Formats: sequence, C-alpha cells, structure tokens
Amino acid sequence: MITSARRQAASVAAVPRRRGTLDQVLINAAMDLFASYGYRGTSLARIARAAGVTKGALYWHFTDKEDFFLAVAERVLQEWNKAFAHAGPIDTPAGFRDYFLKIFETSAELNVTNPWVSRLLMIITLESHKIGPPVLRAMRKANKGQLQHLREAIDLGKRLGVFASSLEVDWAATQVWSALVGHQFLWYLHGARFELRKSFRRQAREFLLQWSAAK
Repeated sequence: MITSARRQAASVAAVPRRRGTLDQVLINAAMDLFASYGYRGTSLARIARAAGVTKGALYWHFTDKEDFFLAVAERVLQEWNKAFAHAGPIDTPAGFRDYFLKIFETSAELNVTNPWVSRLLMIITLESHKIGPPVLRAMRKANKGQLQHLREAIDLGKRLGVFASSLEVDWAATQVWSALVGHQFLWYLHGARFELRKSFRRQAREFLLQWSAAK
C-alpha cells in the first residue's frame, strides 16, 4: 500500500543526486537478484533481505522496483561508457583500425569481467512485456546512444579512407551492434565453450576486410 507521504513524494520531480554508500550496497544486491531471478522474480522484500535492511528502509533510497532496475542499468552503462572512451584524437588509418579493433576487444573484456551486461540484455528481451515504460524508454535511449557511437566510428573510418565511401553508415552500425549482441548471447548461453575474445577479434577483422576502401 502506498502511503500519502509516498504519493506526495512521487508527484514531485526527482532531483538528481550522487548515490551514497548504502545506495551502492542496495544496487549490488539488486543486480545479483535481477541476474538470478529476472525482473518479475525479484521483489523489494528479496532485495531488502539480500542487502540486510528492512523493506521500509528501501523507500528512503529508491521509489520502487523500476527505480532499482534503472539504477542497476545506469551503473552498468556508465562503466561501459567510461571503458569505451578513447584518450586522444584518431587521425590516421592505422589509428582507426586499432580503435575499431579495440571496440570489440573492450566489449569482450567487459562481458567477461561483468557478465551482468549480457544478462541485463536478456532480461529486457525476454521480459519486455513485464517491464514498465520508464525502464524500456531508458534502455531504448541507451541502445540509441550505442548505435550513435558506432555510426560516428564508422563515419570516421570512411573519412580516413579505411572504409569504402559507398558504405552505408546506418546499416553498418546496425551490423556491428547486432554482431556484438549476438556474440554476447552465445557466450552467455554456452560459457567457456564459446571463445568470446577470439570470436570478437575475428568479427572485427572481417568487418575491416569486408568494408575496406582498398577492395
């Protein structure tokens, strides 16, 4: 039951704030539970037990389960965005090739060190009909951001003469994104039997060869 105080608090626009230590403990607990039980199978009571707090205490930090899920997704995406940032300008064909390969290598490394990313994608894909609009909007926004990053990378490859001038940027970005997600899913389903790093490296080289301006 939602109290009048909670209803009033929910009606006020949320003010962005820096998450504190207890918030991170709660997010860690929620992350593990979402990964293990999915979105529908994870309750606020379960999160509270895993974090060692009362259910009532959760509402001082998060509004509801959607708020938890958004916080988990935000944390994962921030880690990924930081990992994909490059130090300096890319202004040579050789530098771009290294950068393009690094996109795939970084994706593989992040999946191996934080397999929650693949699980998050699977949860959203399989349980999209159970997840509320705010979560779906947030994930669509994240997907659009990832696609835009790939579009910019491919457009840079064309301008530097690595990729053919006739290459359609939007189509190529979709191909890269689909390949990354597909490999992640195979790795998650098959584990060590599917060599993720090796597969990502091979896929990146095949794209460089297939779209080469030198053909």
